[in-house]
Amino acid sequence: MINLGKIAFANCDFPYYAIEHGRIEAPDISIMQAHPVELARRLFNGELDISPISSIMYGKRDDLLILPGLSITSNDFTKSVLICSNGKMEFSDFKDKTLCIPETTASSATLIKIILWLKGIDVKLKHCPGTDIDQMLKKGDAALLIGDSAIHAIGKYRVVADLGNEWKKMTDKKMVYALWVVRGDFAEHHPDKVKLVLDTLLLSKDYAYKNINEIADFIAGEKKIDCGFIKEYFHTLNYDFDAESMESLGLYFKYAKECGVIGDVKLRFFDNRD
Repeated sequence: MINLGKIAFANCDFPYYAIEHGRIEAPDISIMQAHPVELARRLFNGELDISPISSIMYGKRDDLLILPGLSITSNDFTKSVLICSNGKMEFSDFKDKTLCIPETTASSATLIKIILWLKGIDVKLKHCPGTDIDQMLKKGDAALLIGDSAIHAIGKYRVVADLGNEWKKMTDKKMVYALWVVRGDFAEHHPDKVKLVLDTLLLSKDYAYKNINEIADFIAGEKKIDCGFIKEYFHTLNYDFDAESMESLGLYFKYAKECGVIGDVKLRFFDNRD
């Protein structure tokens, strides 16, 4: 059995839908759900063989291989990586304020550090357990929300910024939030199993692109999110990992290094050629 991770957000329901609902065959694959930081922990501990993880977590390791053709990327607005407050605030108001960051995120936490650094805004960052925005806003002036928590906050709280949009405005680049990776030791000993999972994920992704309405209808009912919003949401995200995405990720890693988050990063790929 191959242990495959899955981010427990709607954005990952999309490429996994065909696997989880029997639209394609997925033999010998066991799926474990968790938030991005927990998935990385399980992968590093050997509880998972393959998983999507926050892109910055890949940048902190040298024992992982990227599965080609897969990522969670936005080319502008994400609609699910948001800075929210319960009052009127702009980025220009952030100086000397407290921004709460949930411990469930790594890539977005680094992204906000980069954006604030590039803007020259000095903000106190407070890491908080859980994703309860009301609790975070009791401890700070604004909060970073990701995934389903961010989606559910739209319309209830003031959205100060969509980080995908902020990154796009500052760099004119995509933002690569997550990569699918395999532990190097597992890939070395079980290349055929890795190729099976990769091929299955790519088939599932292709099914999703061709059946957005079916998947949006299901997720809207499952997670109590407006179906029209979900359809639009899936059009804002991209699950490929092309040359432009690699270039964008390189810039993100460059800034992360300059902010002292990571060192030099080399992109290492699993070779799925027969």
